[in-house]
Amino acid sequence: MSRAPHLLLAISGHGYGHLAQCAPVINTLADQLPGLRLTLMSGLPQAVLAGRIETEFTCIPAETDPVLCMHSAWEVDVPASRAVFREFHQRRAAVLEEMRAQLRVLKPDLVLANIPWLLLAAAARENIPAVALCSLNWAAVFSSYLGASHGADDIHEQMLAGYQAADVFLAPEPALPMPELPNYRALGPVARLGTRRCTALREELAVAEATRVVLVGLGGIETDLPLGNWPQLDDVVWVFPVAPDQARADFVDGSSLHLSMIDLLASADAVLTKPGYGTYTEAVCNGLPLLTLARPDWPETVYLNAWAQEHGNLREISLQQFNTGRYADVLASLLQSPKKTPPPPTGIQQAADLLAARLTRS
Repeated sequence: MSRAPHLLLAISGHGYGHLAQCAPVINTLADQLPGLRLTLMSGLPQAVLAGRIETEFTCIPAETDPVLCMHSAWEVDVPASRAVFREFHQRRAAVLEEMRAQLRVLKPDLVLANIPWLLLAAAARENIPAVALCSLNWAAVFSSYLGASHGADDIHEQMLAGYQAADVFLAPEPALPMPELPNYRALGPVARLGTRRCTALREELAVAEATRVVLVGLGGIETDLPLGNWPQLDDVVWVFPVAPDQARADFVDGSSLHLSMIDLLASADAVLTKPGYGTYTEAVCNGLPLLTLARPDWPETVYLNAWAQEHGNLREISLQQFNTGRYADVLASLLQSPKKTPPPPTGIQQAADLLAARLTRS
């Protein structure tokens, strides 16, 4: 290919996890293909995208697929989600034609989707190579929450058809089993690695070297936290991604610190989170233990927890414990757990190599 290859990347706007999976792969791919043209299609804010994607890109602000409506970062609003998916399904034919027209204008050499299914179907109709990359698929999530509703079978079938239309569906570990996708290909984990700067972090926090730093990472969906009941421990400080609504001596605004978020994570002692791919893999691959909320309804939870237990250390707390702040003993036990050797994020290079081969294919 004599001209610069053109990649169209479409990212679902359900939190930041889909971006977290794509960004390390795209950054590695851009290093391998310095002339890469990248067009990014997503409903996420451009500043958030630029904070993860290190190469230049053209942004097309667009919601490429319906996303779950949420009461909080871990509670799905099922009735509202049902209405959103039904409405999208009713106009899917028109949206498909709009996407096909857009693809004819953009002329990408490859479409990479995490994980809009209709764009994959549009690419297939336009004979444009397409790859899906995600640890889950929306068809499985849809079935978990909305599979019993009227008309769900037709919607699920359309979603599966989109994923099956991709040339390959790359599933980074830990991923949902997807036996319904014959194009499924397993990868190693995908996660950023940070630089551990424990002394620098504690100097900036003005705390003793023995103080434990717990990073609060509950996802990119706005959620009211039970700060009034938050545990207050003599040897622990809590670092939030943005300033918490309540001021307290042991509450820290992570955005005010002079460390990148990934270096901050790597320099902490534990992460308080909920089941979700990005934070789980980044914590485990950087050697941090996880204190996680129980989320039994989320289809990935059993696979994420099993993987985190195998490769790292994890403790689960109930929503009642979280809301009442009664989990100090669980945190103490977690912090005393013997460390395990972190797994390398081998899925990054695996995915980048596959994409590079397809983009440079003549």
